[in-house]
Amino acid sequence: MNDTLSVNDFSDDVTDQAALFPLLSDKGDRRLIVEWIESHDSYTLVDPDQPVETATFDCCIVDGEMLQTHAETLRARKRKAEPALLPCLLLIPGADLSVIETDRGEIADSVVFETADEVVSMPIKKAELEWRVEALTRLRTQSLRLKKRTETLELFKQAVESSGHAIWMSDATGTIKYVNSEFESITGYSRTEAVGESPELISSGAMTDDYYSDLWETITAGDTWHEEITNQRRDGSQYVADQTIAPIVEDGEPKAFVAVQRDITERKEIEQRLSLYRDIVERLEDPIMLQSCEGEFRLVNDALCSFAGLSRDELLGDGEYEFMDAATATEIARQKQRVIETEQPVEYSVEPTFTHTDKEAVFYTSRYPYYEDGELTGTVAICRDVTNLDKRTRQLKVFDNILRHNIRNDVNVIRGRGKQLQDELDGDLKAAADVIVERANGLLTTSEKSRKITDGLSDPRDPAPVDLGQVVRNLAEETGQKWSNASIDVSAPAQLVVSASDSIDTAIEELLINAVVHNDSDEPRVSVDLTVDSSWGILRVRDNGPGIPEFDRNVLESGGAIETLSHGSGLGLWLVYWTITHSGGKIRVDDREQGGTEITIRLPLAAEK
Repeated sequence: MNDTLSVNDFSDDVTDQAALFPLLSDKGDRRLIVEWIESHDSYTLVDPDQPVETATFDCCIVDGEMLQTHAETLRARKRKAEPALLPCLLLIPGADLSVIETDRGEIADSVVFETADEVVSMPIKKAELEWRVEALTRLRTQSLRLKKRTETLELFKQAVESSGHAIWMSDATGTIKYVNSEFESITGYSRTEAVGESPELISSGAMTDDYYSDLWETITAGDTWHEEITNQRRDGSQYVADQTIAPIVEDGEPKAFVAVQRDITERKEIEQRLSLYRDIVERLEDPIMLQSCEGEFRLVNDALCSFAGLSRDELLGDGEYEFMDAATATEIARQKQRVIETEQPVEYSVEPTFTHTDKEAVFYTSRYPYYEDGELTGTVAICRDVTNLDKRTRQLKVFDNILRHNIRNDVNVIRGRGKQLQDELDGDLKAAADVIVERANGLLTTSEKSRKITDGLSDPRDPAPVDLGQVVRNLAEETGQKWSNASIDVSAPAQLVVSASDSIDTAIEELLINAVVHNDSDEPRVSVDLTVDSSWGILRVRDNGPGIPEFDRNVLESGGAIETLSHGSGLGLWLVYWTITHSGGKIRVDDREQGGTEITIRLPLAAEK
């Protein structure tokens, strides 16, 4: 029996010997059968004293008494082995039919024929026993192989049906014989509609004739085809697939083909967008970079390479320390760490010294957190080259300083002469002198506010933590001392720390002075309240004056009408607007029912350290 293999009903392991289990009550018959089994290299002996429930065998040789005793167990073992055969050979004495007959003369089907696969009478010749056992063990081996193939095919079918890719199979002519459920999902065609058709069913017309000629030539030659293809769904929409078609070859000839399609439409769309974005990034004259959380460059554009004086390959994997002075690189590293810790964008300016080029630049940088699959993996920076703007700003600041210095000197002279005239003249001439002094004072005030605005615009520092409660209390006390007829009440917590521009004290002072100076009441009253609302610090300034003009309201709330600002109060209100906006805050102006104005300012609370 060298051409047979053995696999027991509890294992798929393959051996080259069939295991025989002599389940015999007659000691003489058992001895003869055991000796016969041991004399064959093709068989192995299963210990006859093993329990029937646990014995592992390929064929059971049983007599009538043992059959009657173990019939139910043997039947259970046979059912468990299905669809493989677990054969039993029944030995009965030639003249004893009691095993297969009942006391009523009927054949005991449930006992014998549902359990035994062959029945032979004793005594039996060795040649016949050899033939009978060999036939049963061969059937056992064949049934095991068939079972294994069936299980493999079923597993293959489950895998194909569970695949996330569209799979179809065709015969040698290309006629579709099978499609899986994902094919139905992707293409919109059901199995019934697809089977019997050719793959032209999903042809979009986007591929050339040469494409299909090369495909067919490749797979009919027995080779595998792997290319992208644009197909068409049942509803007329198109999709892009990564397609592999492999031939199933028998006797050197393709007998069938199996195709696997992976829908990559979304990926192709993303690639096209990325390609467009990459082209845009590369064309920009401003440096753009993507860096890991450790600061290593993962993406850089040509502009950065040009400033750095290094190639893209030289930059990738390194950081700013490779091409600029250490102090600037350290400052950039600090800003990157801010983004990583807060997961919020930051803006800053740097003026690096490049170590590989003689270029000069001032960069205003916006840096953002970068995520992959929802996880923070680095930062993206867009560096705006503001070198020329910075030079102009410095030049304008110098010009502004010179101009303001000259104006202040001249105005001071005019005011001094006007005061002299006030002391020496009376009547209409004294009134004229009063106007001169008043206007001179107004010009000096406007000049001072202009200076503060110029300083703020030319050097806009990042908002920083400020104890707004302490600032308000100090300014209210100073304002009350200057205008003793005014009542200024403050309601504020002991400490209220907000994030604000460093000109926040000037802005609040402007609001308090306006509330007093432009108040037509005999007893100007101003109340300042500080409260907290969620993540905001709220500042409310209320007065009992005549209300705020529409022009000034527009300046405060939207920064509008800046081109028409000419007087000191207008510039002051615009300074308030710019300060609050730069701090990330908001302003609202309301008229009070009992008269006067209420100005509400919202400033973000400072982050706790």
